[in-house]
Amino acid sequence: MKLPKKPLAQTIIQLCKSNNIKHIVISPGSRNAPLTIGYTNHSYFECYSIVDERSAAFFALGIAQQLREPVALVCTSGSALLNYYPAIAEAFYSDIPLVVLSADRPKHLIGIGDGQTINQENVFANHILFSVNLTQENLQQNEIEINAAFNTAITQKGPVHINISFEEPLYEIVDEFSVSQIPIKQSLDIESPKLEDIEDYTSIWNNAKRKMVLVGVNYPNEIAQKYLDILANDSSVIVFTEATSNLHHEKFFPCIDKIIAPLANEQFKELQPDVLLTFGGMVVSKKVKAFLRNYQPKQHWHIDDKKANDTFFCLEKHFKTLVNDFFRVLLSNEYQIKSNYQEYWQSVKQIRV
Repeated sequence: MKLPKKPLAQTIIQLCKSNNIKHIVISPGSRNAPLTIGYTNHSYFECYSIVDERSAAFFALGIAQQLREPVALVCTSGSALLNYYPAIAEAFYSDIPLVVLSADRPKHLIGIGDGQTINQENVFANHILFSVNLTQENLQQNEIEINAAFNTAITQKGPVHINISFEEPLYEIVDEFSVSQIPIKQSLDIESPKLEDIEDYTSIWNNAKRKMVLVGVNYPNEIAQKYLDILANDSSVIVFTEATSNLHHEKFFPCIDKIIAPLANEQFKELQPDVLLTFGGMVVSKKVKAFLRNYQPKQHWHIDDKKANDTFFCLEKHFKTLVNDFFRVLLSNEYQIKSNYQEYWQSVKQIRV
C-alpha cells in the first residue's frame, strides 16, 4: 500500500478510519497531495474526485445528509478553500456533519506574495463548529485536536475545519504507517424527558383547544407512526407539514400557503393556536412565519436534541431531546379535549387544496 511519508497526513488518515469517516470528496491539487495519496491508496475509503470545489462541497453535503454521517472534503491551499463556503454555511444551519481538510502552505510562505496563499486559519469563523490549524510539530497535540474536530462533527452534527500546513516535498511515499494512533471517542448525551419534568406542559397540551404542530426539514421514517396517528386523530390538533418534512397523513395539511394565503383577519384569529409545537429543521414558508409572528400562540415549544430557533419570537420551551421520546411522554395520556379546530380547517382544506 502506498502511503504519504508525512506523519501528520498519516495521523489524519488513520483517525478518519477510526472515527468511521469513510467517504472522502477530493478536489485535485498539489499541496493536498499527501492526503490524496493516502486516501486513494487505502482500501477502507470511498473517494470521489470533483475538480470544482463548490460542486465538491455540495456533493459531500448531499452524501452526509443522506447517510447522516460525516463526509470529508479535501482541497489544496489558497482560494480553493473559499469555494466551500456556501455548502459550509448550509451544513451549519442544517446540522449536517462535514469535515473540511484544507492543505496549507507553511507559515513563512504566507503573506509574502507567494502564489495560492491566503489566510486560511479560521476562515469559516462565523459558520463552523470547530476550527484548528495544524503544523508538523507536536503530533500528540495534533491527534487530540483532530479527534476533537471529528467528535464535534459527529456529536454536534455540523461542519468542522482542519487546516493542515504541509512543507515540500509533498509526493514522498512509504509502504507502511510510521505513526500509530488510538482514537479518543466521545458520545452524544441525549436528554431523555421525564414525566415529572414536563407534567405542567402535558396539562397545558391536554387542555388547549387549538394546538398546531408545524414540521420543518425531517428525515424519512423518523417519527413513529403511532404518534402521527394520535396527532391526526385529535380534534384539537392540526399538523402543518412542509415538503421537506417527509411526513404524510391524510389528515395533515401539506400545502400550508394554500390554506393561509387567502385568509382575512378574522380567519387568522380562528387559526391562531393556543399551543404551537415545532420540530425538524428550518421552515421555508414565509406566509406561515408571518402568520405566527403576527398571531402568536400563547405557548411555543420546540423539540430538538441540539438547538431551538426563536423563529416566531415567542419561544417558551426548548425540549432538548429526541422527538419520539418527547411524544412517548406527552401523548401517554389518552385524554383529548373536545374541539372543532381540526374539523373546521379540514373543511377549508377540502376547498383550497
